Amino acid sequence: MKPVLTIKTDGISSDNIFTAKEIKLRHFSGEFHFHEECQLVYVLKSNGKRIIGDLVDNYESGELIFLGSNIPHVWHSTIDPENADIKDDVHAHSLSLFFNPEKLICHLAPFGKTSRLESFLKTSQRGIEFAGHSKQLILDQLILILKQEGLQKIITLLNILDIMMAAEEYSYLASINYINHYQYQDSKRMDQVFKFIFNNFREDISLETISGIAAMNPHAFCRFFKSRTQKSFTEFVNEIRISFACKLLKDTDNSITDIAYECGFNNVSNFNRFFKKINKKSPREYRRLIN
Repeated sequence: MKPVLTIKTDGISSDNIFTAKEIKLRHFSGEFHFHEECQLVYVLKSNGKRIIGDLVDNYESGELIFLGSNIPHVWHSTIDPENADIKDDVHAHSLSLFFNPEKLICHLAPFGKTSRLESFLKTSQRGIEFAGHSKQLILDQLILILKQEGLQKIITLLNILDIMMAAEEYSYLASINYINHYQYQDSKRMDQVFKFIFNNFREDISLETISGIAAMNPHAFCRFFKSRTQKSFTEFVNEIRISFACKLLKDTDNSITDIAYECGFNNVSNFNRFFKKINKKSPREYRRLIN
């Protein structure tokens, strides 16, 4: 899916540096996009698939993510089929903080050196997931900033930045060599491709089918897809399948054979091979370590 360049994040006017808001939706399923503003996101309620840079993974309620400037991303909720026709239910609930990094640095510079903050914002362009005590400290401040106005709100923003920079419990999301190769055009095409894969990865998706979704011939689609995602179509689908397998290994007692077929693999040998290639351990070892 090709991300849309969002010129200005909704809620940040030309006169503002930052905004914080609570978001309640039936589900998360926006376009794959990127924007200049940095974004802190806490998922209160939802689960499904997310893409951040070149990472394709599951997400669940309770995750706290910080996205630096211009890293492509999307959260795509899993909808419970039993509730699919209920229009008013809130299945996706999050807290978000957006701020313009250039404006923030510009306004802070007269008060002292900003090199540490600038370095942190640069590394955050890979996306950062916080955990443990650091996560709780940041979350407490994020909840607080939603209730504040004026100077207190500005102080809390600075507290959040200070806690994130000092955090020791975190992990980067996109790979160390990740570079955003996306451009603005063809966003609708890639959005349709990703959503089709998310909804059908447990089935056999032929190259002819997916290239048809993109309205391209198979050869052109393969080149186009890899140039944008830095992965082949097969690698991308297998990563989604393996991330789903990890969830099943954690949340169910299903046999490894059953999980392999449920994730869309046509034999257990291929499943084991791809699982070990991606996770550096076998499914059996993975299950033993997380239980």
